[in-house]
Amino acid sequence: MGATGFPCFLDVEATGFGPESYPIEIAWSDEAGEIHRCLIDPSPIAAWSFWSDEAERVHGIDRERLKRNGWAPDYVATRLTDDLGGKTIYTDAPDYDGRWVGLLFSALGLPLPFRFDHIDELLLTTLRKPDDAVWQAMVRIDTLKREVAAVSSGKHSAGYDVGYLLQLWRRANGGEVKMNHGIGPLPETTATGTFARVKPISERHLRPKA
Repeated sequence: MGATGFPCFLDVEATGFGPESYPIEIAWSDEAGEIHRCLIDPSPIAAWSFWSDEAERVHGIDRERLKRNGWAPDYVATRLTDDLGGKTIYTDAPDYDGRWVGLLFSALGLPLPFRFDHIDELLLTTLRKPDDAVWQAMVRIDTLKREVAAVSSGKHSAGYDVGYLLQLWRRANGGEVKMNHGIGPLPETTATGTFARVKPISERHLRPKA
């Protein structure tokens, strides 16, 4: 870890890949290396009505779970701004993740408070030797990804995917790769594999204080 802390990573699960899709789960890591995760209740945004059953089979998040456990979009945007505002955020799919996060902020009439870049650009600064061609460093990055994936749980969720990105950076900088990507003990899961933690109804659309 450098003097300025950990880089920040982010991943998004959405209702599909087309232009009508929107984000329903966002996870990110802060400068302390802590991972945060929010499900998003889309109901406050009228235009967010599209749903793909095929995408649900991939991410395992159903509509009822979003109603029960999802946070209001403006709350999620505030959390992201507080933790990530003004920073460069790294992801393995900046075109997709950037579009979905941008959609969240634009739906609320807010500017995007950070910029996106690909994690490979970050890893290149660590793994590329002075006399390397770019392709030689990319071979090292591909090897690194295979090593970290080998100890991955294989579970598909935004939180796990952020943990994977965080562990790539740790390993590239000489750290040990931790099982479960270092995001702590697993909570109980539902039959579809999603987290079973239930947020109280009174907090479901909690707006942060100004």
